[in-house]
Amino acid sequence: MSHFLDMAEFGEAARYLRLTNLEQLAAKAIAFDGTKRVWMPDDVQAYVEVEVKELNGDKTTVETKEGRVSSS
Repeated sequence: MSHFLDMAEFGEAARYLRLTNLEQLAAKAIAFDGTKRVWMPDDVQAYVEVEVKELNGDKTTVETKEGRVSSS
């Protein structure tokens, strides 16, 4: 599985410790646009990924994956 670690020593748990090739490919196919998607500090989770919806001077409106909208 990995060139750096012999996953066989983890036995049955090995499949939970590493993404399959198909999962890795799917993760790489998702584009992360740093000008549209950014990380924002959050009180519950340390940071959450948000999408910039509007830039208006010093004001920015963002939306989380859960649909929460925030302006600052």
